[in-house]
Amino acid sequence: MTIRVAQWATGAVGRAALQELIENPHFQLVGVLVYDPAKDGLDAGALCGLPPTTGVPATTDKEAILSSGAQVVVHAASKAHTVETNAEDICRLLAAGIDVISTTSYNHLPTYGAATATAFEDACRTGNSHFHAAGENPGFMFERLVTTVTGLSKSIDRIDLYEATDVSGVDSRPMLIDLMGMGRPPADVTVDSPIIKKLDMAYRQALNATADVLGVELTHVDVSVDCTTLPHPIEVKAGVIEAGTVVGQRFSWVGHWSDRPLLAIHEEWVLTRDLPQWGLRPLTPGEKAPLIRAVIKGVPSFELNLDVGWEGEPPSGQHAMPGHLMIAMSAVRAIPYVRAQPPGVVSAPVFGALQLAADANSA
Repeated sequence: MTIRVAQWATGAVGRAALQELIENPHFQLVGVLVYDPAKDGLDAGALCGLPPTTGVPATTDKEAILSSGAQVVVHAASKAHTVETNAEDICRLLAAGIDVISTTSYNHLPTYGAATATAFEDACRTGNSHFHAAGENPGFMFERLVTTVTGLSKSIDRIDLYEATDVSGVDSRPMLIDLMGMGRPPADVTVDSPIIKKLDMAYRQALNATADVLGVELTHVDVSVDCTTLPHPIEVKAGVIEAGTVVGQRFSWVGHWSDRPLLAIHEEWVLTRDLPQWGLRPLTPGEKAPLIRAVIKGVPSFELNLDVGWEGEPPSGQHAMPGHLMIAMSAVRAIPYVRAQPPGVVSAPVFGALQLAADANSA
């Protein structure tokens, strides 16, 4: 039996999810919500690089999605929208009896506070529906992949997760410089930068969700920023980045437990890999840069490197980056699993190390 689905938002992640929902015979697409009036009325296929023959027109009317007969909504609204708006939309869908799989960073509801967590739980109870937060990081890399590896350990002392992204392909100077902080004096890049505020909730959730899997509660999270420069200008897609301005940034969120740092996420953005001061070097032809590197200190210790990319030409559709497809697939693949669980907020089953450290019993 096919599952009736609607796609909510058609940005980079939403387009990738929409293509899968159209092509996969296990799903019947019944609606598409768009925010851009220019997309209103377009066939769903035209929005994701497929022939415009689905017979499902996009709409800017949220009520149309609520009345579409969808059993599931894949919710991929931009994280740039206000949290309150996204939460309100999701809870309306849930209360109406529609399951929601979201990629909009609600991976650990208690991090938002008791009121938000209660609102989602109450909406699920009202609609007898399911909510699940999908995603790559947060959502999968730390909470599921790395914690699964810790299940092979006798004890864990510390886990550091590094995600490295080459942002030299960003072609908008306002995005690259004003928001992301590249090409600016190092003194401008601080924990109060706009981009830190944009990312902060997402990574706090990832840390807290990982702590849940390991059976502990973090006492606090420290945030820090490191940046690096070059003594010469470089050319990127958005133009020239002057000598002495920021070409690499490392944002770190470190979660503490039992009076010591236990879990850390480091988000690294670079405009070039020729950064010897960070231990980076230009790639040889055919070599891939790790997207994810996890360093697990314990008994035994592990280091995990995950490379991601296309083999040959990118697949059909409009997937600008492999990461967009990864996030989309984490949502679509979750649909049958989530619907098979009891109604409510659904998390993937993961178990980690049973004993975190020698002093665990005294904490």
